[in-house]
Amino acid sequence: MPRWVEIYPRGYRVKIRGQGAWYLCGPDSSRAEVWTAYERWENDQHGKLFTIEDLIDLYFASPQFTKELKPQTQKDYFRYAKKIRTVFGPAKPDTIASPVIQMYMDARGQQYPTAANRERTLLSIIFRWGKARGFVSIDDPTKAVKPFKEKQGGRYVEDAEYLAFYTWLESRGHTAHAAAMEIAYLCGARQQDVLSLKWQDITEEGLLICQQKTGKKQLKLWTERLHDAVELALKSNSSSKSQSMYLIRGRTGQRFTRDGFNSTWSREQKAADEAGTLPNRFRFHDLKIKGISDFEGDKQEFSGHKTRSMMVRYNHTADKVVSLNKARIKSKKDKPKGNG
Repeated sequence: MPRWVEIYPRGYRVKIRGQGAWYLCGPDSSRAEVWTAYERWENDQHGKLFTIEDLIDLYFASPQFTKELKPQTQKDYFRYAKKIRTVFGPAKPDTIASPVIQMYMDARGQQYPTAANRERTLLSIIFRWGKARGFVSIDDPTKAVKPFKEKQGGRYVEDAEYLAFYTWLESRGHTAHAAAMEIAYLCGARQQDVLSLKWQDITEEGLLICQQKTGKKQLKLWTERLHDAVELALKSNSSSKSQSMYLIRGRTGQRFTRDGFNSTWSREQKAADEAGTLPNRFRFHDLKIKGISDFEGDKQEFSGHKTRSMMVRYNHTADKVVSLNKARIKSKKDKPKGNG
């Protein structure tokens, strides 16, 4: 029988989970008649072929996407899907084989290897989601396609660069950005984690950081410098026109959006660079690299990463290890001569 075709009391029908059912022919129809009706259904406007684009739309409308993923992850997936729709959109999911994806990766990866990796990952998620729900019959075709090796992202921010831009932000009245900069560095925190900080995260023992990406919570114990950074954030909020539960807020009193925060950051980086104040520009994310690299102690525990390999990607300083301390073995000619 053709795929999706089943027999029921009234005859044969096409039934696709999550999409509906279409009547084909009566219960006494021969195999050839069923196939003829099925082919007619495929060509009919009501029997539109199920495509990769349809699969993407179903996944984006599912609870696994809308309820289980963070807003920023959803936004990233929408961006990755644009290229996937352009290349694979009209194709049937079961016709996408590993060599096809490999050709896509080879072409896309010549200029944008990181983007190619992210798009491959999204394709894998969509195929596995579709297979589990009956929309796809084949196994995940991305399994046989290896991702590109990615270069270590970001860079280490030198102390002089850090101080120059921190001073610049304060002089320009961007105290909220300066406070966020300090907290990110001192706590080795991601931007989204800093912007998500609330008043109740300030405790007697320290500042509670909740990693939005993993859900892991860390209480960063107070130091004088961290305390001053939080005080600066509170001070920057005192002139806000409205109150908010968030620690890092804009001049309107509302929480910064990622795009809004980055817009000011990029503009001020450019201005400081053009004024000759900032030796080299850097990203906000580079502050996490600097924080982990500068921390003296258990860097993995400090960073909150689940694996050492992930922490190593952020650590840009050489590990300090004790060198071998063993007495030199003397040669035979060095041995003292006996009597006789």
